[in-house]
Amino acid sequence: MATTATLPRGGTVEEGATRRESVQQPTGAVASAIDIVSRIQRVESTLSPAERRVAETVRQDFEAATRLTIAELARRAGVSQPTVTRFCRSVGSLSFGEFKIQLATTLTVAAAYLKSDRVFGDDAGQLAQAIMMNAANAIREGLDQLDRTALGRAIGTMAASRRIEIYGQGSASAAIVEDARLRLFRLSIPVAAYSDGQQQRMSAATLGPGDCVLAISNSGRSKPVIDAVAIARSFGATTVALTRPATPLAEAADIVIAVTVEEVNDILRPTPSRYAHMAIVDTLATGVAAALGSRGRESLRRVRYTLARLGVAIPAPSTDPSQIMKDLEPRE
Repeated sequence: MATTATLPRGGTVEEGATRRESVQQPTGAVASAIDIVSRIQRVESTLSPAERRVAETVRQDFEAATRLTIAELARRAGVSQPTVTRFCRSVGSLSFGEFKIQLATTLTVAAAYLKSDRVFGDDAGQLAQAIMMNAANAIREGLDQLDRTALGRAIGTMAASRRIEIYGQGSASAAIVEDARLRLFRLSIPVAAYSDGQQQRMSAATLGPGDCVLAISNSGRSKPVIDAVAIARSFGATTVALTRPATPLAEAADIVIAVTVEEVNDILRPTPSRYAHMAIVDTLATGVAAALGSRGRESLRRVRYTLARLGVAIPAPSTDPSQIMKDLEPRE
């Protein structure tokens, strides 16, 4: 029978086991949710020297570690198989098999970020060309896929709306949502933008016939956005989605502007779909301004005049504000 020893705070642990092993025994969903790479980094300072050799061996080639047997990993690290098992328990896995599953799960979405290769080895000019051509190609892809009928319907709906609410989540979509608001509010249309899921749902519940929702999501699978679109539609608002085709968001909306732009493997470059979405938002805003006619032009004129009076307007061939600006001191 195994004997027990008393821990400093009153707990017990079988002799021969470490206190660390007794407290790090995740199970079920908790274990499967562990980001095992981050876990290794956090606990490495507490590992024994032999366990650290296992950690270093795993870190040298994460992908290879998912394919090795426990004997092969032990041999590469120069340790015993029980040491590998103790290492796995120290980083939150119940067994070597579970450790490999957790590592493979982490690598599914993070492998590119774990590589140390230099992404750019050329000069800044070549870097600029790569980034800007990537943007131009993404816009071209969006144009080639554009359903002009859906675009026209969206413009007509937005121009006729008494109120437009714009929804999107995530770093790229949230930025485009805000840009869309800035493009539309100057047309004297009541418009609001939300990137918080709960606020999106609450906003949708206040809409009705004559109102419009513009939902932006590259994945088309953001649940709060999908829910908000469904809620707004249930109360009679017309919903427009800028997203990928055949996604839950596309299925939930009345009008779908469907665009698929392939992502790049280079994790340091901006998301290409962002450029296509920005260009489409600009197209929608310009179309709405044109559809509003004199009302849209008058609103834009007032905005332009106000900026000129502030001394911050940029000259353009047909709207040169220099006569107003020339006697003004910079104010902002």
